[in-house]
Amino acid sequence: MSKQATIASLVRTAAKSEGDFVETVESVFLEGDVDRIAEFFDRLNIPRSTGAEGLNEPLPNLITEASMVIWDFSEEMQIARGMQRFLDRHERKIKWHATHPSIEGTENVLLVFRACMVTTTLRLARLRKLMASKDELTPLEWSQARKLMNKSYLSFRNFLDLVAQNWLEAMNNTVSSDELQQKTGPFYELVDQSVTALESHRDELEEKRRALTVIPDGYPPVKPPVYFHGDLLGNGPWKQFWTTVNGRAHTLREALG
Repeated sequence: MSKQATIASLVRTAAKSEGDFVETVESVFLEGDVDRIAEFFDRLNIPRSTGAEGLNEPLPNLITEASMVIWDFSEEMQIARGMQRFLDRHERKIKWHATHPSIEGTENVLLVFRACMVTTTLRLARLRKLMASKDELTPLEWSQARKLMNKSYLSFRNFLDLVAQNWLEAMNNTVSSDELQQKTGPFYELVDQSVTALESHRDELEEKRRALTVIPDGYPPVKPPVYFHGDLLGNGPWKQFWTTVNGRAHTLREALG
């Protein structure tokens, strides 16, 4: 019987390249251990020194049979916390690059952003499957569903904001636009595709929300409320969200296209 790899060794392997990242994520989900999946993402770290080739190639697909096995809401929240820690840590890397702009650091920025986009897509695909598996939710489950969605969307917006505003502005003050465009190529196309995919996920999640029923303990069933203070479910917050996201994507397109 082969010895189970340690989380530390899995993290080291996943940080070597994008291909290793994808293969390692798949292997961790294949194990089917929620604690290990959450810990893996919690500790996953792509060094600032890591670059890559093929950064304008189509984004890798993390949505596989193994990665789409879902658990109950409490376990899904545990996995999501690990993923969010991974993304939060790499937001800080983009902030670092924005204060240390260089053409050499461009590859790392794009590589980290690619990891953000594929992880966000996986998070939302898993949430859609989780919600599709139920017709009735407890108030706690509905609250958890909102948190899973909101954190996924807001994290993506933060990444895009940092890249398209902070980092891009710093780079424009450091290198020529021609040099930057040559380095990035049509990377903005991948960002546009990700924004379109996020819009599709949101439409599907909203459609499912309308079909769900929340069962409060001791009270009649109700439809999941459309808005709670501080989240994205209301029309106003969503409008503001898409205005920001589409605006930042447009900024990238104009600067890099």
